[in-house]
Amino acid sequence: MKDDPYEKDDVDGFIDDFFSFSRVISYIRTHIAPPVDIYEINNRFIIVLEIPGIDKQDISITVSDDIIIIKGEKKKKSFIDNEICYYHMEIEYGPFERRLRIPTNSDIDNMEVEYKDGFLKIEIPLKYKKVKKITIE
Repeated sequence: MKDDPYEKDDVDGFIDDFFSFSRVISYIRTHIAPPVDIYEINNRFIIVLEIPGIDKQDISITVSDDIIIIKGEKKKKSFIDNEICYYHMEIEYGPFERRLRIPTNSDIDNMEVEYKDGFLKIEIPLKYKKVKKITIE
C-alpha cells in the first residue's frame, strides 16, 4: 500500500499518458482552426486569417446572408513520408473551416481578398444608409 496517493511515478505516468504522441496527433488531424483577427477601420470590415503553407487555389470563400465561410486544406508536403516514425509533430495538416458573422450592412459585391505570406486578408466595405430627419408639422 502506498502512503502518498500522488507518488511521483504515478503523476509522471498520468502526464505521459495525457500528453502521449497518439493523442496529440489525433487532435491535430481533426481540429485545425486557423487563428483569426477581425476589426473595423475606415468603414471597412477586415478579417485576417493566418494560414501558412496553403496554396490559394485550396481556399474557398462563400457568403450566405451575414455569414462568411472560409474553407481550405493544408496538404502534407512531399518531404513528409508516411513511413517515418515521428517523435514529435506540431505542424497541422488537413481541412479547415471558419464561419464568421459579418455585419448586415456589408457590401459583399465590392469585397477585396488578398493572400500573401501565409495571411488571408478579406476587406469588406460597409454601406451606411443616409439618415433623413423628418419634421413634424
